[in-house]
Amino acid sequence: MKPLEQQSNDRPRFGPRAVAAWLLPGLTALLVAVGCSPLRLLQPKQRLLTRVAVESEGLSPAQQERMLTLVQQKPNRNLPLPKLAIYQLGHSFYDSTRIERKVKGIREKYAARLATAQGDSARTGKLLARRDRRLARKRTALEKGNSIMRLGEPPVIYDPTLSRRTVDQLATYLRSQGYFRATVGFTDSARSKRTLISSALRAVGLRKPQRAAPLRDSMGGRLHRLVTVTYLVAEGQQFTLSKLTQSIADSGVARVVAGARGATLLHAGGAYNEDLIGQERQRLETLLKNAGYYDFRAQYITLEADTSFEKTQVRLRLVIASPPGGHRAYHLRHVTVLTDVSQARGLRAAAGDTTRRLRGRQLRRTAAPADTLNVSGRAANSPTGRISTANIPAGVTPAAVADSLSARRLRRAGRVVVPRDTVRQDSLLFSSRGKLAISLGILARQITVRPGQLYNQTRTQRTQRQLSNLDMFRFNTVSYRKVADAASTAAPAADSSQTLTPDSPSSLPGGIRPPSYLDAVITTSPSPRFSETTEFGGTYVANRVGPFGNLRLKWRNPFGGAEVLELSARAGLEGQLTQVGDSSNGPATYTVQYGATAALVLPQFLVPFQLGNFLRNDQPRTRFALSTTYTSNNYYTRSNAEFTFDYLWQPSTYQQYIFTPVDLGIVRTPYVSNFYRRRLSDLRTTQGSPLYLSFQSIYEPSLSFTSLYNSNDLTQTRSGHYLRLYAEVGGLTRDLYRHEQWFEQTGLAVYNFAKLTADYRRYYRLSPQTYFAWRLNGGVAHALTTTPDATNGVITNPYIIPYDKYLFVGGSNSVRAWAPRRLGTGSYATRFADGTRDYYTEQPGEVLLEGSAEYRFPVYSFIKGALFTDFGNVWTLQPDAARPGAEFLVNRFYKQFAVGSGFGIRMDFTFLILRFDIATKVYDPTELGQPWRLGNALRHTDNQTVVNVGLGYPF
Repeated sequence: MKPLEQQSNDRPRFGPRAVAAWLLPGLTALLVAVGCSPLRLLQPKQRLLTRVAVESEGLSPAQQERMLTLVQQKPNRNLPLPKLAIYQLGHSFYDSTRIERKVKGIREKYAARLATAQGDSARTGKLLARRDRRLARKRTALEKGNSIMRLGEPPVIYDPTLSRRTVDQLATYLRSQGYFRATVGFTDSARSKRTLISSALRAVGLRKPQRAAPLRDSMGGRLHRLVTVTYLVAEGQQFTLSKLTQSIADSGVARVVAGARGATLLHAGGAYNEDLIGQERQRLETLLKNAGYYDFRAQYITLEADTSFEKTQVRLRLVIASPPGGHRAYHLRHVTVLTDVSQARGLRAAAGDTTRRLRGRQLRRTAAPADTLNVSGRAANSPTGRISTANIPAGVTPAAVADSLSARRLRRAGRVVVPRDTVRQDSLLFSSRGKLAISLGILARQITVRPGQLYNQTRTQRTQRQLSNLDMFRFNTVSYRKVADAASTAAPAADSSQTLTPDSPSSLPGGIRPPSYLDAVITTSPSPRFSETTEFGGTYVANRVGPFGNLRLKWRNPFGGAEVLELSARAGLEGQLTQVGDSSNGPATYTVQYGATAALVLPQFLVPFQLGNFLRNDQPRTRFALSTTYTSNNYYTRSNAEFTFDYLWQPSTYQQYIFTPVDLGIVRTPYVSNFYRRRLSDLRTTQGSPLYLSFQSIYEPSLSFTSLYNSNDLTQTRSGHYLRLYAEVGGLTRDLYRHEQWFEQTGLAVYNFAKLTADYRRYYRLSPQTYFAWRLNGGVAHALTTTPDATNGVITNPYIIPYDKYLFVGGSNSVRAWAPRRLGTGSYATRFADGTRDYYTEQPGEVLLEGSAEYRFPVYSFIKGALFTDFGNVWTLQPDAARPGAEFLVNRFYKQFAVGSGFGIRMDFTFLILRFDIATKVYDPTELGQPWRLGNALRHTDNQTVVNVGLGYPF
């Protein structure tokens, strides 16, 4: 057993020697492949494209990068892996003749087996499937090469035709950016000259003189077979917008456009940019759709540019055409909600087919023509002159029945025949086959479209989003059907302004069109009331495998108000090193962990004074959560109970807020071994560590606020931003009960504190499968008032906060070259008696600054790679004589950043991402004598290189 001074709780990792055992041969093979000439794969008169560049004096670097993406032919990639060298390495093992022999052998082998399996259809099918799979793999090898070749890239043979096509593409792009006088050309001739490596290889006889006739340019000069293509851009002066005019035939559309003129993206004096013009067309289309113009499309919008008036200036004219009869602004007549339809029925309803297949007499009884239903609800072919609602097929909405009546008959009748299972709530019609389990008031609150409103695309999308966030339905759709009424047969109107409103009288003046209507049908299919998720996994710590399991149960709508009750339980074991000096000294032991959580989410705000409709369009929710955790090992037994009361709302797809007015936590440690108590005391008195606070009984009341913005998706496959702001204040009411006798008897300590953190991330999509991401994370935590340390009567640092409110750095989602919570503090770190660095004890701080940069790229199939660099540290806010160098000072903090770098392998299984990151220390500010640690990367040095295993991306 190693002494404590030499122990570490780092998770087992690949040692540098083990890494070198498999890494060095691969690197050697790649270097050999790189040393080989790439020209040996070329045919005579073929040239290898090695570099593409864009040269321009006036364009910004961002514009030049954008132009490089338009290049039709790009050279082989060398970062992060030399793709051509890998292809050459695989090509050296490639033998197409051998593969063809294997294909022939597979065909003959399975032909014989199929002959013996005649009459056995099951065996024949298996043999055919097996043969086809093997042949498919061989065909892939013949077409694309072996697996190593497919990991690389074949040489890019230069094609001048693609360069000329690129010139046209670049010229088109420049014109779209307002450079109408731009000219683009290219050069692709490089004079032949020997490189230093080529001369050395020829000197030792490893490269033979070229036997083929050398390539010549038009002047007879000899050309190098390695081509660099340079695109020469003379952009000229950028055109600007001098005047904006418009021509809109429909006066109703013109009024809507004029009312939102202040939101236009195009302004006089701005640069001509077709990207902005496209965004303006999209804005106008959305604007008019939100104003009721259901049929409006962007194809009606044209922006005409005229450069003939002023020099280097453009006059832009907005033209919105009208279809025959003009544009129509539609009002909603009925909004029907089908709450429990099957998926097939929901698709038929969304498509406008609300009928169902009937048989025999039922079909003849209900198949009367729609126009036989008169205003009194009588049927001309009915003996009684009436039609019963029972004869209406299930699934036929009130809108489908009402469609058979003319607008004038509707006004006289004043009522519509509806199925018996339809209930009206807040002007909405809810139709269900059985009893509605969810409160209609809750559902109506999520639906923002109402009868009498103008059609609005934004309200439609908000309704779908809010119904989806209820987590009550498998799917939901909002579809619209036009009402066939007198409007369809009226004389064409000049424009949409010559249309009556729904409240207009029934008499129609000449040339005035009656209002147009839509019927909205919202179809939903309920999710299972109960769902269960089980997870099993394991950890490997201290040479012990620790299994764990999680069980989650979701109960939807337990009380009829669209609530979601989530119950979860977790249990696990984790290995832990045994420390020298303990009476139970021996091999590594296990830490036992149990936990349970119960959370209830309500789809509204629970607030007094009837303010429940506050932020009703921002998906308000209320959440109650109660959780408990129990931990036990040889050194201590600890329990943690917490109750939270949260308000959540989401004003947009990307933005979410969480306000927690009540957060009550109780931490108790009923047992601490004598050995561990002495260890905590030693860390506290000699090195100023606040670790002992974690083993006190503490009461933690607090309130917090979180703002979360995320424009990326779950798989982080697009460009986006992420910003999380968190503020927490705790212990404000401690003076109310801190000196009460009944509270002192509980033995609970109370501290007041404030905590603020900010986490910003930026994601760039460089290509369909390559990404660059970076992150900056910071925070500060501090006590609001001093607290005397009553344990020994000496106040070493009176600004005490709960231990779990401190800030930590290190781990798989932080600075990955350090174990979790082991980096810091500043240039100070706890040490053992012999002066070696203590990587066992956590390093809490009050100030945190850290950042990461990561380049993500594909490797092969579902295997992805990453190169990353992390930096960061934590500091204290108060000077502490026991920890010199730990205080945050403006004139030195930037010198105390720890730096780690490494590479990662990610296995992307679509439903989860398994991550392996290998990071090594580059700069360690706590090693005052030799802070630069990169030289130890390939040495057998403890705590130099760390392997992190996790799920998902680190940030």
